[in-house]
Amino acid sequence: MLYICATPIGNLEDITFRAIEILKKSDIILCEDTRNSQKLLGYYGINNKKLVAFHEHNENEVSEKVISWLEENLLIVQISDAGTPGISDPGARLCNKALQLGHKISPLPGACAFISLISVAGLIDTPFLFHGFLANKSSQRQKQLQQWKNVNYAVGIYESPHRIVDCLQDIFDILGESTTIVMGRELTKQFETIKKDTINNILDFVKNDSYQQKGEFVIIITPHIDTDQKELITPEQIKILELLAEELPAKKAVNLTNKIIGGDKDALYNFLLAKKNI
Repeated sequence: MLYICATPIGNLEDITFRAIEILKKSDIILCEDTRNSQKLLGYYGINNKKLVAFHEHNENEVSEKVISWLEENLLIVQISDAGTPGISDPGARLCNKALQLGHKISPLPGACAFISLISVAGLIDTPFLFHGFLANKSSQRQKQLQQWKNVNYAVGIYESPHRIVDCLQDIFDILGESTTIVMGRELTKQFETIKKDTINNILDFVKNDSYQQKGEFVIIITPHIDTDQKELITPEQIKILELLAEELPAKKAVNLTNKIIGGDKDALYNFLLAKKNI
């Protein structure tokens, strides 16, 4: 059996009882960094286990060994340094190979930084896309951000401390100063920051406080509507849409507004989502 086990993203107590019990029973634990994993395992008295380094640089090689261990009926658990393996962390290749060969895999659910931030982001009737890390270079990041102009869903990204200011600047430059984002920094840790505001305010906040430039970041870009799309809907259409949205789900309010007074459905929907999530 291969278990894919979520680990805490900050607070060491954010792990399930089931995960701890299976880690105690395991024959081999795959670790992104064995030194980091030993801190967690030691906290729960899980000692004298065979720990094997498993990261992006050796994933293919170690996956072959894992398959042979599974064929020996060993119990293997994969953990990452923090959060859920396979979510911007190693694990997907191993799972794919094991599934293809018919081995049994089971998830041990738990902490995920993106889902943790989504749960407190106050997004209303809003679908979302998880992207992960953006490109390292600003020009490539800006191309990625371009594809999310005028979409009717939120986008979640991860960012590292040494790129956070540049990343926020690119969001400001490409998506506009009025775009609302939710920023989570050092989630579940002692100096956690969660802030929801327009990108221009959050960019100033981070630039002017060096402490806010440290740690691991999750950013949710909420849907927004730019000047071009605003021209597709009239003040009268907006008034009816807002009245209907007080009593109806977003899609029904948009469809009914379109039937009553017309208006571009995509523009109406994006306007409503942007307004709800400010």
